[in-house]
Parts: sequence; structure tokens; C-alpha cells
Amino acid sequence: KLEEYGFALSDASKAIEVDPKYAKAFYRRATCYLQIAKPQLAVADFKKVVALEPRNTVVQSQLTATQKLIRRIEFEKAIEVEGEKNPVERCHEIIAEGQLFGYP
Repeated sequence: KLEEYGFALSDASKAIEVDPKYAKAFYRRATCYLQIAKPQLAVADFKKVVALEPRNTVVQSQLTATQKLIRRIEFEKAIEVEGEKNPVERCHEIIAEGQLFGYP
């Protein structure tokens, strides 16, 4: 499955090269970064979408949620105790559970 995200990342990056103001490509790349546990890169792309589409409240909330995820991962990493799951595994669990964007 990571391979599929790799193709999607590549496609989105190529689309951005062709049109650096293509918000949808930044959005898709950001969501791929989340799926492969690279939330810092996702934040950069979400910020670009917000800059291009300042009234897009969905992306604004995803940006906020992703920033919270990063803080949570950093906090968990800081207090990590031997035998507990590492932050990357926890990130995958949070995304899989749908908690990232406030879904039950």
C-alpha cells in the first residue's frame, strides 16, 4: 500500500511542478504524507492550500488537526517508556481510528 501512496505523491508533485498554484495537488500530497506517517510534510502542504484558498475551512481544520497530531507524537515520544508503541505506530493507529479529524 505504501507503493500506491508513492505513486500518488509523485503524481501530485508533478502536478505542482506544472502548476504551483494547484491547491488540489497540494491537498492530495498532504493526505498522502499523512498516510505514510510524515505529518510535518503534510503541514507544509496544508499551509500552502490555506494560502491558496484562505476560505477553505475543511483544509484549515485538517491543518489544525495535523499540527495537534505532531504535538501529540512529540509529547508521546518525550514520555515514551520502554515497551510502549513508538510514535509512528501510534500515528498510524490514530489515522486508522479516524481520530485525526475528529470522527468517532
